[in-house]
Amino acid sequence: MKVFLFLCCFCCSFLTVQSQELPPIRNFSPAAYGAENQNWMVAQSADRKMYFANNQGLLEYNGEQWNLYPTPNESIMRSVAWHDGRLYSGAYMDFGYWEKQANGTLTYKSIVEDLQVSLMEDEQFWNLVSSESILLIQSLSRIYAFDPLQNTLKMVVEMEGITKLFKVGNQIFFHASDKGLYQIISGEPRLIVSQEAIDGAIIGMSETDVGLSFVTDVNTLYKLEDGIPKIISTNQFSQSVTVYSSVTLPDGGFALGTISNGLLVIDDQGAIEYQINQSNGLSNNTVLSVFLDRDQNLWLGLDNGIDYINVTSTIKTFIDRTGKLGTIYDAIYYQDYLYLGSNQGLYVKPPGSEQFQFVEGTNGQVWNLRNIEGTLFCAHNLGTFVINGTTATKIEGEAGTWDIQPLVNQPNLLIQGNYTGLYVLENINGEWIQRNKVAGFDISSKDIVVDDNTIYVGHEYKGLYEILVDDDFRSVNAIKIIESVGIGINSDVIQLGGDIVYSNSRGIYVKSKGTDKFIRNEFMSSQIDSNGYTSGKMIKTKEDSFWMFSDKSLTQFSKEPINDSYESSNIFIPHYNRSETKGYESLIQLPNQNYLISTSQGYLILEGKDLIENNNEIRISKVLVKSRKREDRLLQLQEPNSLQPSTSTIEFFFYTTDYDVFSDLKYQYILEGNNDDNWSQPFEKGSVLFENLGYGDYNFRIRAVINGIEAEDESSFQFTINPPFYLSKVAIVIYVFLIIGLVFLLSRIFRWYYNRKRDYELEKQRQQMELDLLQSQKDIAELKNKQLNSDIESRNRDLAIKTMAMIRKNESLNQLRGELEALPTTNESKSLKKMLDKNLNSKQDWIAFEEAFNNADKNFFKKIKDKHPNLTSGDLRLCVYLRLNLTSKEIAPLLNISPRSVEIKRYRLRKKMDLSREESLTSYIVEI
Repeated sequence: MKVFLFLCCFCCSFLTVQSQELPPIRNFSPAAYGAENQNWMVAQSADRKMYFANNQGLLEYNGEQWNLYPTPNESIMRSVAWHDGRLYSGAYMDFGYWEKQANGTLTYKSIVEDLQVSLMEDEQFWNLVSSESILLIQSLSRIYAFDPLQNTLKMVVEMEGITKLFKVGNQIFFHASDKGLYQIISGEPRLIVSQEAIDGAIIGMSETDVGLSFVTDVNTLYKLEDGIPKIISTNQFSQSVTVYSSVTLPDGGFALGTISNGLLVIDDQGAIEYQINQSNGLSNNTVLSVFLDRDQNLWLGLDNGIDYINVTSTIKTFIDRTGKLGTIYDAIYYQDYLYLGSNQGLYVKPPGSEQFQFVEGTNGQVWNLRNIEGTLFCAHNLGTFVINGTTATKIEGEAGTWDIQPLVNQPNLLIQGNYTGLYVLENINGEWIQRNKVAGFDISSKDIVVDDNTIYVGHEYKGLYEILVDDDFRSVNAIKIIESVGIGINSDVIQLGGDIVYSNSRGIYVKSKGTDKFIRNEFMSSQIDSNGYTSGKMIKTKEDSFWMFSDKSLTQFSKEPINDSYESSNIFIPHYNRSETKGYESLIQLPNQNYLISTSQGYLILEGKDLIENNNEIRISKVLVKSRKREDRLLQLQEPNSLQPSTSTIEFFFYTTDYDVFSDLKYQYILEGNNDDNWSQPFEKGSVLFENLGYGDYNFRIRAVINGIEAEDESSFQFTINPPFYLSKVAIVIYVFLIIGLVFLLSRIFRWYYNRKRDYELEKQRQQMELDLLQSQKDIAELKNKQLNSDIESRNRDLAIKTMAMIRKNESLNQLRGELEALPTTNESKSLKKMLDKNLNSKQDWIAFEEAFNNADKNFFKKIKDKHPNLTSGDLRLCVYLRLNLTSKEIAPLLNISPRSVEIKRYRLRKKMDLSREESLTSYIVEI
């Protein structure tokens, strides 16, 4: 029996899922904010920044960037508070405040050091409370009051075991362990509730219409009536719950941070409104601090991380973190039952229940839920079910039902799209049966619309079919594919009034009643395109309107009945926050006018159609510049900034304190002075980096784009990048002087050049004249030379003639003498021989010859005599004949000797001239 009971309880726990619709949660891990795990206290400044007392120091968060300021004495920071325009913090043996610098960073000033405060040994400051103009600072043994205006500090309370300090209205309370609750009146502590009257230490206090209420660390809520504590509620859990931190909510309830049980939110009567722990979204179950910000949302400082509870969000979430529900494909609210169809079956939440329970027999994939004329149908992988309360009855027939649609004017018939075609259901005596398959069409029919005897079937891979069936819906008469609309993944087709509407990634097409063509609707198509197409799924919640899902938003299209036009409205919830399954989106309207949107892990509840308007201002948090020559530095935010030309990059960090979980926050910028006057495309990162900007004046403007709407507010930062020195004013003055000097120098150079050129031209002309003169003289000389050469040639001819004449004469005389020798000797022959010899040795011939030779070669005798002064006249005569290149045979008659004698004379002449045997005598004489 015990085993049976255990199995029953186990099965019931598996088949049921706790339905707790919670505000959205955003988790920040230590890796995300860049500090230690534990966060002891939370505060918010007037400009909406969040601050956290972390083990490593002060954490600052502006919605975009996290900044860590280490504790000056390297201890754990325990407390932080915003008071009178200044941020205060408390740590080990120190407390003080932080001042904002011109570059956007914070610097710390210690009040303890400034006022020389005498502290107790190992004193730590766990709490800071702002009270009018005074800041109260609490350690475990003392409470100090600091007056910023007077810069004075005094000790108000000194008592062991102070655990908590509270401000309720204008009253100050504190709890001391083993003593009770005290109120500070006129600067003195007064016990108002003894510890014996309450159970545990007081963690939180609030003011109600009938007096004070407070909650203790054992999760017990009290109200103080006539000074007597009265228990309103005590721990409502089966196990003990230890409350560590709390904050009072606007409705008088409490948000309680517990040890190991997460966050509890209770009303003013102690009833638990909801609990958030690690199983449903919290990062850690130990909540060290709870803070209510200016927008009435909760921030939790955890033992390991930071969480943000978006209490005021118009969206509530139900996330099945156990995985029992699976991915939700459709939902419907029917007869006060909420049904969820998932890939694991059908679940239902009965009226008054907070749990979803499994509908037996529906294991598997649920595709659609339809309420047709008061009957709930479930299109399922196994077939078609009729749902009644928490029971499901399967209609016998073909498995694999996609969708079910009614037939107009035939209430007893339904058409259903199956994996293998179209089927007809018929109601006989109140019971639905599968009547027949529509013969002639075997294509999977996921999306169907019935228009009289025409059935439109959308197929993601084949396109849109138009099927004409017979009057009894038993067989197909004609089939055609509408080519004009194309095909597309996640397409859909619906009937809206008398129109047939088809959508895919190419656009939205409408076939109006009475027409036979699908026409692309440019207005609706552009709306989907501008918001980023994700799916063509269309969800009809009314006869004249339908919803579509895009990347940026949910869009509702409504048909205007007067002129058949369409209007649209958007709810800006981005796809990454919705996490629905593309092509199987589901949206239903609940009786309270809220919307339920199915997701892959549960659903969202949208309270109305509009998200809360965001009025946060955009601010520039810091400007970082990097130089090629110097280290990185932050610029002053409120002063003109001139940057050196060596600046390589400038990076702007900006933020808007929009902490809404479902808000789609992006930014746009303009950098005026950069030849671009258009806003950039929206982007998500809270910083922009510019590299290698040229010199000039710039104005950086930034604005937010929240949920697709451009904010009117913008922030700007002006700066100047100075030109390099060679383009500076000083350089320009130098350039002017250099140019003047250069002009002067150039004028001098040009003057010198032209003077030189003039002189050069004159010199050139003079030289030309001299050349012309020389040429003339040369011409004259050449003429003279020609004349001389002519004379020489003439003389040479004369010399040659005379020489030849002498040779012939001497030859003739020698021949005649030879003939006389042959005759008998007589006086007459002797006289004749004597006369012949005289003529052969005639000095007159030589003198005439010498004169002719000298005319032809004047310097020969001088040159040869200078070289060989020992030569005789006979030798000179022989040299002359040799210079004339005469042979020995030709010389012999001239000397009136034999050729043999000429050779002897040549030999003797060689010896006088000291010529070697290899040297030619004739060549030597010719070359002299």
